[in-house]
Amino acid sequence: MGLRVDFKSLSVGDYVIPAGYVIERKSVQDFVNSLFTGRLFDQTSRLSKAYEEYLIIVEGDLSSILDRLPNPRGIWGAMVSLLYDYGSRIIFTNSATETADLLYVLADRRTVGRPVKPLVYRKIRARTSEEICINVLGNLPGVGPILAERMLTHFGTLSKVFSASAAELSKVEGIGRTKASSIIEVIQAQHSLKTHRVSQSKL
Repeated sequence: MGLRVDFKSLSVGDYVIPAGYVIERKSVQDFVNSLFTGRLFDQTSRLSKAYEEYLIIVEGDLSSILDRLPNPRGIWGAMVSLLYDYGSRIIFTNSATETADLLYVLADRRTVGRPVKPLVYRKIRARTSEEICINVLGNLPGVGPILAERMLTHFGTLSKVFSASAAELSKVEGIGRTKASSIIEVIQAQHSLKTHRVSQSKL
């Protein structure tokens, strides 16, 4: 299809799309088996820790498996748990050809037609000082909760993160020189905010 494919040993997942999007590909039989054994939940946990974005592609005819099960609701219940409890994304394809088409579209979208990121993010109420620190770092450009946790683990304190150079930031897994420069730009940006007084009559 004109895409260059590099073959490497991956600690998790089967494919990595440019910009760090990892994909776990499973046949329907392997998908069902891993749901029953609980192995898929462990894989999902490791995927979410290694990458901020991941996708599970299930290849084959799921109905052929469900028809042979005495209680197919168990499979649906496990999938609901993946969606709601783990925040997983699952896409079903019927063949290897459809999977290849999907991978092509994902790679093309991630590198050429990247969608504009939303300007409003859901802020989770923090309960501990560590969670507060992760929330603070999560507001930096290109930093999500997983990357924020890595930064906090690497530097130890917020003050060390904010005083780090671009070279030091780029030592954290997931932060390249471009992202590090964007973070430094925000941290060191000069602001002149005007304070507006409001009279009691307008309150």
